[in-house]
Amino acid sequence: MSSFLLPSTQRPLDIVLRQYATFDTFVCAKESGVLRSLEKLTQIAKEPRHYFLWGCGQSGKSHLLQATCNQLAVSDRKAVYLPMKEFSGSDPNLLNDLQQLDVICIDDIHCVLGDSYWEHALFRLINELWLSNKSLVITAPCKPGDLDILLPDLASRLGWGLIYRLHPLTDEQKASAIQLHAKARGLDVPPEVSNYLLRRYPRGLASLVELLDRLDQHSLVLQRRITVPFVKSVLESGS
Repeated sequence: MSSFLLPSTQRPLDIVLRQYATFDTFVCAKESGVLRSLEKLTQIAKEPRHYFLWGCGQSGKSHLLQATCNQLAVSDRKAVYLPMKEFSGSDPNLLNDLQQLDVICIDDIHCVLGDSYWEHALFRLINELWLSNKSLVITAPCKPGDLDILLPDLASRLGWGLIYRLHPLTDEQKASAIQLHAKARGLDVPPEVSNYLLRRYPRGLASLVELLDRLDQHSLVLQRRITVPFVKSVLESGS
């Protein structure tokens, strides 16, 4: 669990960043240059960088935002990951003074749009980041022009900077992602296990990665290799 100190209240904001959400474990369905752009955030910029990532669920948006924060922590730059699904019922004042940080990552911004208080807080934050030469990464399921926004000025601000579309992965690409996540954990996951998971566990990649963590834990406890029979036993046990 990573704890961020919100400048506005000096209180900790506990958000779980997935340890293995990194640029190295990210698989992109189509080359878009998004990784190269996000990697630049570790460098001190002469001007603010604003990126808007959009695409359907399971296209890797949350992974990329968490990977950005994980990478920035290594480079001693200050960043915060804000999943709006969790904060839609919260006080928008939590955005106050965030321009003191280097990079703000706002996931699923659509979850708070339509709320006048949130929209004005977001508008103010974007302006403050721009004036403070700080950077912003935002995600949503659709491009900025298709979002339902009450505040016209906010709609305009969301179109600033570079806009990238992320596409869902094919099963072959998901298999590659599983292998990358397994390698990051030091696990030996044979291709037949990846294929079995994709056939019998047809979920999004995030769920498959969570299952990989379960398999990792069980294999350590039981001292067993990760094979198709082992995966079957874990799935059937429901543990």
